[in-house]
Amino acid sequence: MPLFQVAVIAGDGIGPEVMAEALPLLAWARDRGRPLAWTLFPHGADHCLATGETLSQVTFEHLRDHFDALLFGAVGDPRIPDQRHAEAILLRLRKDLALGVNLRPCLPLADHLVPLKGVGARDIHIEVFRENTEGPYVLAGETAPGRATDLALHTETAVRPLLEVAFHRAQAQGRPLHLAHKANVLKHGHGLWLRMFQELKQAYPEVEATPIHADALLCALIQRPQAFGVIAGDNYVGDLISDLLAAFQGGMGMAPSLSYAPHPAGRCRALAEPVHGSAPDLAGKDLANPAGIFLSTALLFRFAGWETEALAVEKAVQQALEAGEGTPDVKGTLGCRAFSAALRARLH
Repeated sequence: MPLFQVAVIAGDGIGPEVMAEALPLLAWARDRGRPLAWTLFPHGADHCLATGETLSQVTFEHLRDHFDALLFGAVGDPRIPDQRHAEAILLRLRKDLALGVNLRPCLPLADHLVPLKGVGARDIHIEVFRENTEGPYVLAGETAPGRATDLALHTETAVRPLLEVAFHRAQAQGRPLHLAHKANVLKHGHGLWLRMFQELKQAYPEVEATPIHADALLCALIQRPQAFGVIAGDNYVGDLISDLLAAFQGGMGMAPSLSYAPHPAGRCRALAEPVHGSAPDLAGKDLANPAGIFLSTALLFRFAGWETEALAVEKAVQQALEAGEGTPDVKGTLGCRAFSAALRARLH
């Protein structure tokens, strides 16, 4: 079996802290016989400030051609106010590795962390498939005196594969699919999304597929989250929806993600990353919640085909939360290191 090579970028803020706790998971999977190896890369604000490098072409090509996936911590540092290094590292990896699908699952693991009255963890099973390379996040626009413009790009090349993945997941799991859009006002870009959705709906007649205005969807998710299964949307809308759903799991510190390439540009075809960001105000205080990177690593294991290890990590997090173990953001009293140790102690 070929070796699954992972590039590890801890990044900024709390990224190095949570990554230090996740690396033993890689060793655990390897020691269980999985063909896994990893390499640490220094890229982030410290490296940028020390060397002037964000992500060189040579390094990018090395990542693209010699690794199967990336495990990413977080990026963003107030010492670089324009965050150019974040754009040059994370956004470039997403775009140039063609990681067009961003999976943001919402599977709450503990009843006491679900903030909705009368709704338990087992009532919610939602997966957001967010297009990861286009929309308003193409960083195109201009600022002029008295006005500013941000441009959004939507192409069939990016939209169709994302929607195909979402339809396939809904079909495979027998769950409803909703397209979050605002084609009533974003007539061009979201009009393209709606046309592609309606075309694919004909190819998947067994899928209960419904377009819904994104603002109405946000309201409905609060009122009846049990009614939703798979949600697809563009980069911006998908970002907003998935961050709302993080609240159902216990907050941003609990939320995992996996970006992957339906049509890879090279060997490297996935990037696992917690969604909590660099949180520089928490850095160095042992307050960061490691569950997000543990669950992201579980998604990476599943992507590699290691379902047993993925389930074991998810079960460890669930058991710890149900036992009242956790960081303060999930109503616990443990620090990052102690919570991580408690999670690893539950792995079998």
